[in-house]
Amino acid sequence: MSHQKRIQRFALIGLGSIGRRHLCLLKQLRPDVEVILVRSGQGSRWTEETLAVGSVRTIDEAVALGIDAAIISSPAPFHVDQAIQLLNAGIPLLIEKPLSNNLDQTQQLKMLAENTGVTVLVGYVLRYSLALQQFHEMLIGNAVGRVIGVNIDCGSYLPEWRPGQDYRTTVSARRDLGGGVLLELSHELDYANRFFGPFKSIDAALINSGTLDIQVEDTADLELISESDVTVVIHLDFVSRQPIRQCVVHGSDGSLTWNGVNNEVTLNYESGEAKRWSFSSERDDAFRAQLNHFLNCVEKGELPQVNLTDGIAALEIIEAAKRSQIEGKVIYL
Repeated sequence: MSHQKRIQRFALIGLGSIGRRHLCLLKQLRPDVEVILVRSGQGSRWTEETLAVGSVRTIDEAVALGIDAAIISSPAPFHVDQAIQLLNAGIPLLIEKPLSNNLDQTQQLKMLAENTGVTVLVGYVLRYSLALQQFHEMLIGNAVGRVIGVNIDCGSYLPEWRPGQDYRTTVSARRDLGGGVLLELSHELDYANRFFGPFKSIDAALINSGTLDIQVEDTADLELISESDVTVVIHLDFVSRQPIRQCVVHGSDGSLTWNGVNNEVTLNYESGEAKRWSFSSERDDAFRAQLNHFLNCVEKGELPQVNLTDGIAALEIIEAAKRSQIEGKVIYL
């Protein structure tokens, strides 16, 4: 069951940096759409608020105003409760990643979505990166032969993420709001699982270096073994001054690299020959593509590219990584 009618009124829950991005892009794509903000009243005031027709305190108030869809971009610990409330009202959802900060009630949410048939899209926006799509197509086409090993690296400097804000007070830095590199950089876990999973074991080291004065892990090193015995090593951090985002696949016939910083894919053959694909895209392009896809899911019945099963899978890896750190051993999934 999908609405398959044109969305006229959106609710946007949460107006942090990602919420403001969604608001601006939604109004660019659909100037005629009315957006109602759902805000706790505790957040800062933002100039983007003028793009909305109004603001309410609760989801119930937004539903009473006749919304056709909603974007949940509040901190991760609030996502599931808010999603359950909206699904019970039959409202299609785009839920920002990560789906939650733990697995509590995620299966209940999934069952509710299945039983109601209401559209739910999880916001793993890297799925819409043209360069990463190209990389995936090459992988599927066995461009490097048999995959032997994979290295994924994603690092940047947290104090530079949100200019003008004290990074120590942001969602990324606070445990109570679902911060830490595992949850914040879980895009990497989503695509690793999609390209190389399912995984059978994980060994993790989660470190708080103390250099950022935050209460969550700022570095994570994961070693995942796939069902097909491929080792996938993932490094995530908040402390790299020089941003890096890449995935290198070592295969029997060569290596394949996705560079997410400059949107390039490189195929290196054993012979020394190399091929390169470059994609000119701005950060907002993938977010725009994601919003368009969400609109098409609701209005045209397209199937969500990233569903609740995908969102839960990333959380399962995160929970297992935390267990591995606490228990000091390999965790079998």
